[in-house]
Amino acid sequence: MNDLSELKNFGPYMVRILNQIGIYSKDDLLQADLRGIYQALQQQGIKAHLLIFYSIEMGLQNRKWSDIGADEKRRIQEVLGINK
Repeated sequence: MNDLSELKNFGPYMVRILNQIGIYSKDDLLQADLRGIYQALQQQGIKAHLLIFYSIEMGLQNRKWSDIGADEKRRIQEVLGINK
């Protein structure tokens, strides 16, 4: 499984925006860092909602995005430099 659309939480919108920033496969995604993805999305004029990053994190763990815990959310927010 290397196709982004095969990852849990990855629908057409998620695949499209990641393709726009050069991420075409699970391998590409694993080599990227969340902060870099955040910055690349912003440079493309795409509003980088936290749900995108929760979906990425949970999708890589084969979990539903809504299963994310408070500690996991906090860690992602810290990586992105977003204070909530």
